[in-house]
Amino acid sequence: MKTLKNQHQEKISKAMKSVLNEQEAVNQNYWRLQYHVSTPAYWMNDPNGFCFYKGEYHLFYQHHPYSLEWGPMFWGHIKSRDLTHWEHLPIALAPSEEYDQDGCFSGSAVEKDGKLYAMYTGNVWTGANYDTDLRQVQCLAVSEDGVHFNKAAQNPVIGSVPEGNIHPDHFRDPKVWKKDDYYYCVLGSRTKDHEGQVLLYRSRDLMDWEFINIMAKSQGNLGFMWECPDLFSLGGQDVLVMSPQGVKPEGDLYHNLHQAGYVKGKLDYQTGLLQHEDFQLLDYGFDFYAPQTTEDEHGRRIMIAWMAMWESCMP
Repeated sequence: MKTLKNQHQEKISKAMKSVLNEQEAVNQNYWRLQYHVSTPAYWMNDPNGFCFYKGEYHLFYQHHPYSLEWGPMFWGHIKSRDLTHWEHLPIALAPSEEYDQDGCFSGSAVEKDGKLYAMYTGNVWTGANYDTDLRQVQCLAVSEDGVHFNKAAQNPVIGSVPEGNIHPDHFRDPKVWKKDDYYYCVLGSRTKDHEGQVLLYRSRDLMDWEFINIMAKSQGNLGFMWECPDLFSLGGQDVLVMSPQGVKPEGDLYHNLHQAGYVKGKLDYQTGLLQHEDFQLLDYGFDFYAPQTTEDEHGRRIMIAWMAMWESCMP
């Protein structure tokens, strides 16, 4: 019987061969991007696991290594010392287990005891409709060197949604940070009536997670699902970044398929509630989605986003 580790590595090796076989053709293509981070070949979307680890910026991304089209998600991986010159690394995560067999969806990374932990959403399709027939759980993978990852035997570390007005299936995109003695995690969610919201969890060890509260939720025209949340402090305020789906156009605003924006306020870490101001857009263009931030050794807060939108026609 194959071990969990061997199954995962076999999936990664096969995917890497697929990408490398096309890399030269892609490099010769007229449309090949010369500056922006992109895959060696094939599909990419959300930035994941953006972090500063052992003197280098690490960036992971949603990646389908077998096609130009979206498909079962892997985590591609690239690193840099200056955010300008990038080195491609082996694929970090592959869908290989029962809990993530249809995709290692978006997530984040955090350092603990010198190791790099990636927390991601394991996705399983339960039917033909990808909008309604799905099961999502939260999982961990750990790396000793920041390159090669092994999935935790305890997975999934968050296996179901809490009780209350929380949709049981749409539950994804964990962003983790540490404050004092706890690790905290925000998760994208929606209510059972399809209004966007963000959930807040905490843990002492990244393995055992406690639900604190629904941190913030849609009020008015703020969409049916809040994806890719990110919470950080900046200038004495807490900033919640998220990508709300389903915001309706208002005048010249909100003409993307989906938006990316933020609210400023103050998070009460005891109650888990964020008191915040009104929603603001991060970008007024048409190809800016799922932004994620990190803080580097200079104390700078740096943001990166997916430069595409899935209704766009791309070469």
